[in-house]
Amino acid sequence: MGGVLGVRPPFLIGLAGASLAWWLASDPQPPAPRTITAAPALPPAIVDTVAPGQTLSGLWEKHALDPADLPAVVQAGGDVFPWRQLRSGVVYRFQLAEGGALRGLDLKIDRDRRLVVRRHGGAFHAELLETVFVRRPHRISACIESSPWEALVQAGEDPTLTVTMAEVLGAQVDFYTDLRPGDCFEAVILADERPDGSYIVVSLDAIRLELAAKTHEAYRFAIDGDRFDYYDAEGRSLKRRFLRSPLKFTRISSGFGMRVHPISRRRRAHNGVDYVAPVGTPVQAAGDGVVVQAGRNGGHGLYIKLQHGNRYFTSYSHLSRIARGVSRGARVQQGQVIAHVGSTGMSTGAHLDYRFMKDGRYVDPLSTDLPTAEPLDGAALAVFAGVRDGLRLHLDAADARFSRTVGTVPSAR
Repeated sequence: MGGVLGVRPPFLIGLAGASLAWWLASDPQPPAPRTITAAPALPPAIVDTVAPGQTLSGLWEKHALDPADLPAVVQAGGDVFPWRQLRSGVVYRFQLAEGGALRGLDLKIDRDRRLVVRRHGGAFHAELLETVFVRRPHRISACIESSPWEALVQAGEDPTLTVTMAEVLGAQVDFYTDLRPGDCFEAVILADERPDGSYIVVSLDAIRLELAAKTHEAYRFAIDGDRFDYYDAEGRSLKRRFLRSPLKFTRISSGFGMRVHPISRRRRAHNGVDYVAPVGTPVQAAGDGVVVQAGRNGGHGLYIKLQHGNRYFTSYSHLSRIARGVSRGARVQQGQVIAHVGSTGMSTGAHLDYRFMKDGRYVDPLSTDLPTAEPLDGAALAVFAGVRDGLRLHLDAADARFSRTVGTVPSAR
């Protein structure tokens, strides 16, 4: 048997050699080395801000961009964004291709809008990316240490809410003199909230201000579902029937009472208040009313007189022009622009002479007790009560998902 095993037939030896040759031939060989060429580096992006008075074409000139691309970018972007709204301070970014050709433009228009223009093939396409807001109520509460404004600022909240609260409760509380450390408030606002939790105030829907001696409440409500006003817990209107001043930003040059007239140089009663303001400053109607006179009136120059019910009249003198539609018999609303400041008639400079008449005699509009609007009654009062009760639940809410507590609670008084 050993002799048989020791013999290797020629065909087996040949088969082994063929197998070895096949195995060597099938073994993967390392690839031949290749030369890799690096892609050319793109030019750095251009990032800057729009300067005052600068236009899109001005940006093109400043950065020596291909003027042939400008009309296409203007056309594409103009489909989603009015270029006339481009303001100074806006951050822009030009992305460039090899050789300096424009690849795209990004404009951060404001916190919530971004315009993106991109080249695709031989054309440009634009998209306006906007923040997605979620509208929901927020409850804000705070106790005052220095001022409500400071409490909101320190907590990162919108401090302009203080202005709104002061306007709403202005007939009951003077926010500049009546508030003391330890006074607290709760408010319910309707807000458009960003994904990061910041928000834009849509409306102040309710407020409760707790002072040492008294608690004041105000609720936003519309009788007709359209025009909103504020009412206290009993449905009494908190809206003054008259504005203290028919101008928003001004200074007083002459108050109500006796004075030496600047032209006649005689001492006599001044039955109004003079507000100094540039020519053209808008003049607002102090209250809802009917125009009883609009036109020239001797020394008053261009003049408007309004009637507000049976007891009250207001007048506006030395105007430069009267607003369109303001004529005898026309109805106007509180805050409506009815004219513009001027220096017509017996006047030494641009100002408004504003007068307030109650029960047939002139009174000082800055010191007289201005009336409020009519209270709710009947069906309107019943609907209001339901709205008030729902808002009260929000004012009292302790749910952390609903509340945003700001400021710090000081020690007891």
